Amino acid sequence: MPPYQRWSNFRTSFQRKLFLIFTLMTFLIACLLSALYIASEIRNTHDHAEEQLRLLTKHLADSVRLPLYAENRDILRQMAEQAAQSPEISAVVISTPNGRVLAEVRVPGRSAASSGATDVISHMVDVHSSSLTDSVESSLAGGRDAPVATLGTVRMERGTADLSRALRQVVMISTSIAFVFWLTVSLLCYLVLRRVTHSFNALMHGINAMQGGDFTVRIDIASDDEPGRAARAINHLASVLQQRSEENIRLQDERLSLERQMFHAQKRESLGVMAGGIAHDFNNLLQAMLGNMELALLRLSPDSSSKKLITNAISSGKRAAHLTNLMLTYAGKGLISKKQLNLNELVRENVEILKTAATPAVSTELYLSAELPYIMADEAHIQQVVMNLIINAAESIDKQPGTIMLTTGIQNCDQICLSASLLDEKPEPGRYVFLEVSDNGCGMSHKTLKRLFDPFFTTKFTGRGLGMSAVMGIMRAHRGALFVESQPGKGTTFRALFPIPDSAPPVADHAAIVTAPEKGPLQTNTLSGVALVVDDEKSVLKICSKMVSLCGFTVITACNGIDAVTKYREHADEIVVVLMDLTMPNMDGITAMGHIFNIRPDVKVILSSGFNEDELNERFTDQAPSGFIRKPYSMNVLEAEVRRVLQGG
Repeated sequence: MPPYQRWSNFRTSFQRKLFLIFTLMTFLIACLLSALYIASEIRNTHDHAEEQLRLLTKHLADSVRLPLYAENRDILRQMAEQAAQSPEISAVVISTPNGRVLAEVRVPGRSAASSGATDVISHMVDVHSSSLTDSVESSLAGGRDAPVATLGTVRMERGTADLSRALRQVVMISTSIAFVFWLTVSLLCYLVLRRVTHSFNALMHGINAMQGGDFTVRIDIASDDEPGRAARAINHLASVLQQRSEENIRLQDERLSLERQMFHAQKRESLGVMAGGIAHDFNNLLQAMLGNMELALLRLSPDSSSKKLITNAISSGKRAAHLTNLMLTYAGKGLISKKQLNLNELVRENVEILKTAATPAVSTELYLSAELPYIMADEAHIQQVVMNLIINAAESIDKQPGTIMLTTGIQNCDQICLSASLLDEKPEPGRYVFLEVSDNGCGMSHKTLKRLFDPFFTTKFTGRGLGMSAVMGIMRAHRGALFVESQPGKGTTFRALFPIPDSAPPVADHAAIVTAPEKGPLQTNTLSGVALVVDDEKSVLKICSKMVSLCGFTVITACNGIDAVTKYREHADEIVVVLMDLTMPNMDGITAMGHIFNIRPDVKVILSSGFNEDELNERFTDQAPSGFIRKPYSMNVLEAEVRRVLQGG
């Protein structure tokens, strides 16, 4: 604790109050004792000086009796000078009874004026004739003893300068002793009070710490008396409060973490719904655009100058369809066709493509596991994941040269490990094949990491930003996990986990939807019969009806699911195939298909949608459709799928 804080605590403590009381009492006692001692010394010193002067005067009076009787001035002066040699004697006066001075001696420098003293001690003694002298004289006279006669007086004076010096020394010594006594007693009082109030101070320190919210402080228990028992109780209370505080902090952190996860999940879900809706509507527009251009292309002669322009427009439309596929992939509704894949082969192929496109200053290092099991995945999507991660690593290297490391292997993951996945849906614990892509590029800040998988977010230039969004959607669709570690200036590491199937993939179910492959030009032998075409978009319905009619069918159109069920019930014996959109108002395609199956279970139904085929399989609870065609589709794809369904392929 800093000294100023200790002083501040001492100023307001109970110990200070007791210390001040004992210190003041000690000071008063020391002053009183010192004053009494000084007064006693003054009185004793003055009495002693007076007694000495009295004895000297009495002795001189006894000595000068005969010379005084004879009034011998010389002897009297000699005796006065001898008496004046005593210390501090300032004057000796011998006089007759009538006041006539016979001998007077004053010592220079010892007078009151010269010594600076304000007080002079004097003593006078009468000199009487002795009884022995009187008896002889009386005998010679022949008479009786005469009365004792006064021969004269002896007066001696002394100064008080030596007394003042002695008293000053006494005052200084007594004051010093009193001061030392006061300091010693005060120090002893402080030590005793500190020992006595230690338990109380410890209690107050603990209580103040608890009042400030610090429940980690514990009071030292020095004894088992009342303060010790109180300290033990306060320590127990602090321990309980600390546990509750830690529990509250943990719960608050969990709540904030769940709120952040929920916020991100809701944001991604909202973005996914938005992306899926945009892609769905855009696919309908592309279906009408590409269908009309394809029909227009069929009507042109081979040497028409407009044919090349329409072909270019169709190519641009297909690229737009690929863009919508990326958006659907982010939303988890892209087209997926799973099969056995060797991840090592895909990595090698994409690395070769990167080497031809990237700058020579960026080198790649492969650390591929020799025995890597197959994974069940869509080849095009996994290739897109690998390519996007490699391109992202290459573009992050702004300081040349740079290195990209690609590593594959097997990892056993528990629930704790998988809980750190960036995907909202956490996979089950088990064995996974991992792909790790590391670079020594510029890295990413925490702010960038939070928006890394948002659609159209990019740190490069406008027009980018769907690559990492598609990666997240693909990993979500494959029930995988995705991790990323990055720091500014220290590079980035992505790790993608793909689940390893427990056994070989099962044989496809006969009721499962099969996507029609892209085929060559239309066959010459046309189909025949009545076909029901259902779509809520008028432009799509019109172009699809035209395509079906060009295949050789007589077309009946319906604008929604309810209309489709009604018209099929009217023409059930005539209709040989139904081409129906999946998403429609009032009644969707799956519900309408169920009603149609109730009318005629063996009817051939082909569903069309821009969504994921695997997702549709999960929505079929009873009988599955005979076929599936993904928007936007071409004339060749439509005819091939219709032929496959009608021929039972």
